[in-house]
Amino acid sequence: MKKKNFVIIAITFYTGFYGQVGINVAQPTATLDVNGDVKVRNLPVAASNAEILVSDENGYISKQDYTQFRKEIVGDIKDAIQNQDHNGWFLLNGRSISTLPSVARQNAVSLGFNSVLPDFRNKLSRSKSTAGILGATGGNSTNILSRNNLPQFELSGTTDSAGKHDHIFVNMINHGNGGGMTLNAQNTGATWGSDNTIRTTSVSGAHSHNITLKGNGNGTAFNLTPGYISLKQFVYLGK
Repeated sequence: MKKKNFVIIAITFYTGFYGQVGINVAQPTATLDVNGDVKVRNLPVAASNAEILVSDENGYISKQDYTQFRKEIVGDIKDAIQNQDHNGWFLLNGRSISTLPSVARQNAVSLGFNSVLPDFRNKLSRSKSTAGILGATGGNSTNILSRNNLPQFELSGTTDSAGKHDHIFVNMINHGNGGGMTLNAQNTGATWGSDNTIRTTSVSGAHSHNITLKGNGNGTAFNLTPGYISLKQFVYLGK
């Protein structure tokens, strides 16, 4: 008992002269400077709005609001294996917020969910843009390409040997005064005959061939879904 009194008197005396108390410290740098372990007994239970003591890298103790250290914050979203609401976490399945408890309903409205919770079933999440609407859905898991989706390309080719052909026409030529077929018996002038020589047509006879290329497709959609693992999505709305 005498030892305890001596320690208390010494500390009080030290405080009165220096304004700072050091335990195992020759020159304290704070009002209470402890070099060693601290043990406190019989701490009372704090109120729900109590603050928390924290220490920085130099050992200085300060207080911070307890909400900064809470595990869950209203609006947090998580993936989980649970199938049902639990501990303030509510399944994002598109249900009406009118089915939620009072506190959860109020918090849902504060987050912008005015009528229903977002439906995360079979969907991937993406970051909301400035102009986007919270909880809005979009996109497709499959897609069908149209002609406009294809890159520009050109098809060319030649016909095979079975498509090779010539054009033949009868050319009437003047044989002069030689032998030949007379067009008019009364004609005593030049005689004419026929010539079956194969000739090439002029530019005015140029032409093209139209061909039809069959796509042989049936418009089957292809899947855009990446590899995945199925989980449930929950939002924390409070208890």
